[in-house]
Amino acid sequence: MYDPFSPDFDPIAALQRSPSGDEEDAPGSLDDFEKELVRDLPEVARIICELDEQEKQEKQEQQPVEVKEKSKKQQKRDRIARLEGMMKPGRTLFEKPQAKGGTVDVDSLHSQWSIGPMSLLHRALKENTRVEVHIRALNRVDRIARGYPIAFDKHINIVLRDVDEVALPGRKEERAFGRRQLQERLLPIGMRWQPGGTWPRPLGACRNVLRRHIPCSVIKGDTVVLVRCITFRTSHIFIDEIEPGCLYR
Repeated sequence: MYDPFSPDFDPIAALQRSPSGDEEDAPGSLDDFEKELVRDLPEVARIICELDEQEKQEKQEQQPVEVKEKSKKQQKRDRIARLEGMMKPGRTLFEKPQAKGGTVDVDSLHSQWSIGPMSLLHRALKENTRVEVHIRALNRVDRIARGYPIAFDKHINIVLRDVDEVALPGRKEERAFGRRQLQERLLPIGMRWQPGGTWPRPLGACRNVLRRHIPCSVIKGDTVVLVRCITFRTSHIFIDEIEPGCLYR
């Protein structure tokens, strides 16, 4: 009746109900508090139960005469009083949850970083300009992705659409690529690597460059080495390979 998520919820009865409770506990109040206490601090809950048992035994020894049983309302008031006595100074038994921090939009990020990859990605996103992202493996750049940015965050995690991607596999990867050709055939056509493509640096005659076109790509920020606008070649930002997150112009 008092649960707002219950099909038989009665708003009038819930408004008229006393905070101390007349019939039953409201959801998320005293019972939930004690359940959380038992779950998070079982040792404290055990000590509280032992103290309650000792208190009952002492009262029974001091008052051998039969005492009238307390009503449910009085028992609940006693429970609240005991729990309030255990609260830290300045804290209350029932507190509203703290509001979560607000989200930061792209414009505010751009105002905070007027220069650097944030402003470059923001401009490319607003002007619908393609960017080129150099992606590293363990110790070298092995992939280059060119596409239109549609989302990014302060960790340089980037989402690109309409992506042209080229890869330069290492010697061991080339041998593994031959063993994985059967597995490659099971992938969608758009995700299969094809021989060809151009690499910005000169390569030996035995090096193979792979290419593919995919509709969307998610790039982790800790693998990004360089971000630049393709139409503005003078605007480029380097990111330290050893300590991701340290930005250098």
